[in-house]
Parts: sequence; C-alpha cells; structure tokens
Amino acid sequence: MPRSLTESEREALVIRWRRILILGLIDFFNGTNDFGKLIIKELVDMRESVIKAYARNLGIPLHSGSRWRSFSDILKDIFNNQSVPTKIKDKLRDIDNFFTSRQFSFQQLSFSLKDLRNEETHYLNLSDLPKETTIRVWRMFYKLITIIDPNFFDYTRDRPETRDFYFLQDFFKKVVLEGNLKEEITKHGGKVLVRIIDLDKIRRDEEGRERGIYEMIEFIKSGGYLDF
Repeated sequence: MPRSLTESEREALVIRWRRILILGLIDFFNGTNDFGKLIIKELVDMRESVIKAYARNLGIPLHSGSRWRSFSDILKDIFNNQSVPTKIKDKLRDIDNFFTSRQFSFQQLSFSLKDLRNEETHYLNLSDLPKETTIRVWRMFYKLITIIDPNFFDYTRDRPETRDFYFLQDFFKKVVLEGNLKEEITKHGGKVLVRIIDLDKIRRDEEGRERGIYEMIEFIKSGGYLDF
C-alpha cells in the first residue's frame, strides 16, 4: 500500500485548506456564492498539489530535467504503478474525469476550467458560477482526500494545533455540503445518542446576542457547534 501524505504535507494542506473553508463559511452564512470562483480555483490547485505529493511518495518523478512534468503524465504514472490498488486507481480516474469533463468546463458559461487557471485571466472578470458547481467541486475534493490519505481527518482531530481545522471542515461537510443538522453517535456500551447542530445557537450567544460572521466561525473552530 503506498504511503499517505507526509506530516509536513498534511500540515501544509491544513494551512491552505483552512483559509478556503473560512471563505466557504462566509458565503454560507451570507447566503451568497461571492467567493465561488476563488474557492474553485484554490480547490483545483490543491487537488493537483495533493496528487503530486502522493506521486512523489510513490517514487514517481515530478520533474523532467529542470521542468515540471505535465500533470497528465504524472497521473498516468500513478495509474501504471503496480503498488497502487486498482480500487484507488478507479476512484482517481472518476475524479479526474469530473475535473476534465464538459460538466466541469462550464459548457453553458462563457469560460472554461483552463480560463479559470490561466494566470493572465483575472477570475473576477469571469462570469459567476452556479452555487451547485462550487458544492460539487467541494465534494470531489473531500472524496480525493479520503482516497489519498484515509487517516487525514483523524490526524487533524487528534492534534491540538490542527483541531480548529478539523471542526471547521467537519461543520462545513455536515451542514453545508450534506445539509445534515442531526447525527447519531454510538457511545461505549452501545448507547446511541442523537446530536443536533443548532444553527440558532451558532448565530446567537447564550444571552441572545447575534454573533457576527467571524464570531460564528470562531465558535465553530472551537467545536462549540458540537454541544448537545
């Protein structure tokens, strides 16, 4: 079984991902998609970075001479690597097909994925994206991480310096991506408890004062949304 991300790669991913989660939560609480294009651009870049790190840990070269190898060639080497299980290869192909398909190339919009990533094209000058597109990309990125590094989220939960990230992504995944405000938890002894995420308790403090967006985000980062 190939190695997951290294500790330094995990830490670098947390730092970058944390910032994007905050933008996603600002949009969620504002009921907007103002940061959609920036979020998608960052997630696409992070996707390539994660796959390149995975390839490097497999011993696949990322450079040819003094130049970066093409991302497609790096992916081909992963697919041809005998140490990578077929199940993982199939899932990575599905994700790659999503990111390179016409569905993701915004065929009904005035620009493509290539335009979004072109350094000469400022994303603010591009057409707005449907919120549904942003959500689909988020979900695909989560899927990628669970494939590449299945223990990543446990790692971030168990370390004090990354626990705030774990709470941010946990809330974001459950509430924003899945729309779940309720979950069942099995405690030791087989007792099943139902945990409810109460958005009203996030929006207002114990005295009924309305929190600002950044206050709500700080509350989530502290794990306050997990109170029964």
